[in-house]
Amino acid sequence: MSHYRRRAGLCAPLFLAITLRIIMGVILLQLALPIRAQAPTPLPPVSQSNPNTVLLPDRGNVTILKLDDQLRVGQPIEDGKSLTFTSSDVIDGVVDRDMHLKGRAQIRRNGAVLKADEITYDPDTDIANLTGNAELSKGNVVFKGPSGQFKVDAREGFMEMPTYELRDSRGSGKAKKLTIDSPDVFVFDKATYTTCTPENMDWYFTVSNLEIDNEQKEMVGTHGVMRFFDVPIAYTPYFSAPTGGQRRSGILAPVAGYNSNNGFDITQPYYVNIAPNRDLLLLPRYMAQRGVMLGAQYRFLDSKYSGTLAGEILPYDKQTGTDRWKYDWQQRQAFSGGIGPGGVPLPGSWTGYANMARVSDNLYPTQFSQSIAGAVTNQFRQEVGTTKGLTGSLSNWNVSARAMTFQTLQPDPSVTVQSPYNVLPNVTAAYNNRLTPAVVSSNGKYITLPSGPATTFSTDFTRFAYNIQGHLPATAPGVYSQADRTVVKGAMALPQVTPGYYVTPKVSFQANTYNAAPFNNVGAAPAQGFTIPTLSLDSGMAFERDAAELKGFFGRDMLLTMEPRAMYVYTPYQNQAQTPIFDTADAGFGVSQIFAENTFIGNDRIADKNAATLGMTSRMLEAGTGAERANVTLAQQQQFSAQKVGLNGNIANPSTYSDTLGSGSIRLLGNLSADIFGQYNTQLNRFVQTTVGGSWRPTPGRSLNFGYRNVWSPPVESSIQNNQTFTPAATTTDQYNISGQWPITRELSALGRWGYDALTTKTLNTLIGFEWTKDCWTFRGAYSQMLNSSVLTTTQVLFQIEFRGFASAGSNPVDIMKLNVPGYMPTSKPIPPSIYENYQ
Repeated sequence: MSHYRRRAGLCAPLFLAITLRIIMGVILLQLALPIRAQAPTPLPPVSQSNPNTVLLPDRGNVTILKLDDQLRVGQPIEDGKSLTFTSSDVIDGVVDRDMHLKGRAQIRRNGAVLKADEITYDPDTDIANLTGNAELSKGNVVFKGPSGQFKVDAREGFMEMPTYELRDSRGSGKAKKLTIDSPDVFVFDKATYTTCTPENMDWYFTVSNLEIDNEQKEMVGTHGVMRFFDVPIAYTPYFSAPTGGQRRSGILAPVAGYNSNNGFDITQPYYVNIAPNRDLLLLPRYMAQRGVMLGAQYRFLDSKYSGTLAGEILPYDKQTGTDRWKYDWQQRQAFSGGIGPGGVPLPGSWTGYANMARVSDNLYPTQFSQSIAGAVTNQFRQEVGTTKGLTGSLSNWNVSARAMTFQTLQPDPSVTVQSPYNVLPNVTAAYNNRLTPAVVSSNGKYITLPSGPATTFSTDFTRFAYNIQGHLPATAPGVYSQADRTVVKGAMALPQVTPGYYVTPKVSFQANTYNAAPFNNVGAAPAQGFTIPTLSLDSGMAFERDAAELKGFFGRDMLLTMEPRAMYVYTPYQNQAQTPIFDTADAGFGVSQIFAENTFIGNDRIADKNAATLGMTSRMLEAGTGAERANVTLAQQQQFSAQKVGLNGNIANPSTYSDTLGSGSIRLLGNLSADIFGQYNTQLNRFVQTTVGGSWRPTPGRSLNFGYRNVWSPPVESSIQNNQTFTPAATTTDQYNISGQWPITRELSALGRWGYDALTTKTLNTLIGFEWTKDCWTFRGAYSQMLNSSVLTTTQVLFQIEFRGFASAGSNPVDIMKLNVPGYMPTSKPIPPSIYENYQ
């Protein structure tokens, strides 16, 4: 392995090469900056010249006037301070009386451009008459017609039989007459509007009168008729719509579809733009088999707080004869201090949050949710909390408090779902000697990270509660109606970290005490606490080498790395059979868990451990960008003494074992990728976890995906304290899924997904969809069938027609397509306009 080199620090040749590149880049940047598309830098103003005249570097010692036909990016110029420029092949007339421009005639003033074959301008009346191929462009609009008349300074006028184009929305149309009332208000008589090209006028909107306000970025029309392939499909006596991307109040496109639970289902949203940082969405919804539902969503944003408040209510359900409802409130707030990038509280801040949601009954998500993720939700949380970072001599301390209750639904009568304990309340105080911010050097180039021991300490008090008497006993998480738990944790580590290796010795402890009494004295033993120390030693190295043999395959310089890691953990055994479980579960076994000190997550179990774990990771990286093309990880854990502590009691007949896991992924050119993960148990001589996945995405809009997952679960012991029955070992997951999106023709694209459970021999979900995309419209359709429970299957038919840049109708299936087909991309994506586009 001598051809591998250990990763070094700032003195490495790689660092020097990067430094030289940066220095050369800065030098070249100074040369490249003047090449940007902008007006040339003017010379200093001359005192004798007109103050409105801008001088440019000359050609051959000739000073010229800057023309206004160069793209200007920056602050707009006021009309009173702007200049008027003219150009043509021939010019004649009388000075200050009239002017005749013939042949490619132009008049420019502050971004507005008048063009025609011939322009006659009278300075006394400020009227310009355009004859032949008349054209007016201003901002995002362009008008063309056979002739026109305009007041140059007042920006008023008219044009006969014009055609127009709105660059922001890529809309266009024609009219009988155009009247310009002000510099930014244009009025059309007998106009049309479309986002189609003139060659493919598949749809268009006709109006009796259309007014476009270029400053407010909106258009208002009367007596509008929507035509699709010349067939009238909709009429409105009055409408208003944005011509840019600004938010504004008004009716949004309806959402319609068919659902096996509700029949024909249509929602008509109405958007209310209350303020720049507040808005309201009203969602009246009609379901043929249920009735009328009223919904709303309110959003708010401020420097100190943000959140949403949403709710739905069905006053009378035709099928159940009851009222159905849902509410959802989410908010984050800073009471003092500040919020940093990404919403992270700054040191010393006092923040709070609320996350509260609830529904009226067990079947509400299944029957009313308009997304797959919402339909399978069976638990809603009501949580409020606050966190305060202390300051001064206590700046390394954080204190927090929270309270949580849960609503656990039982949608499947054949499967009982246990509820978690409510947390009323939880109070935590935590110390970390590295909470203080990193120190920046005097020149601002470097950051000094904390060094020395890393010390943490925390104390946690929680009161758990559950109303066993008011609920089904089978759904209770345990036998306690109320229990108090106090947890004290402490740890000290001495990390030695360099770019090439690291070694981290660590010693820690956890102490739990309980005060709990079983409900109705069901016979469970008193809750038992514990105090358990843990000793660990984690270490790793990183080697890399140039992989010249791979350059021919990938076409670029590549690096290969070898990253060995070794970890030893010792935790003595302490009997926890009489310790209840309130918020703890098995952590599973994966690449991250195999190097964990504890095999459980939560505060109620500490696994006894005397084991060493060895692992090796190798990566294939692009030398220029650092992009990872492939990685392989192999890790093995060897127990020197058998683990006795189990989740629900002591493990029967424990024995030492050696678990081996491996994972690998590869990203080939052409967007072909594959991932694999496996866990092999040498004691059982079998794979207990297997995951295989692959995808091929040669171009946007083309993707094929495959996935397989198999999980074998060990036996689960019975526990009176935790209301847990004995569960034998069995394969708990054996599922396949395939999905993809592929174009059939240039206009038609198909997609689908199929998920299958080999254990129940049932199809879990099916999706068949298509997209038909033309020049200015897209039609999407999807058929979805999902197994919600053992007795309930939901079928949906979704369809939507989208008129590009104008409106859409139907139930948008894009969300369900993204959820079911990895790599899915809508075939019609709006292209934002550029300031360099259609420049006059």
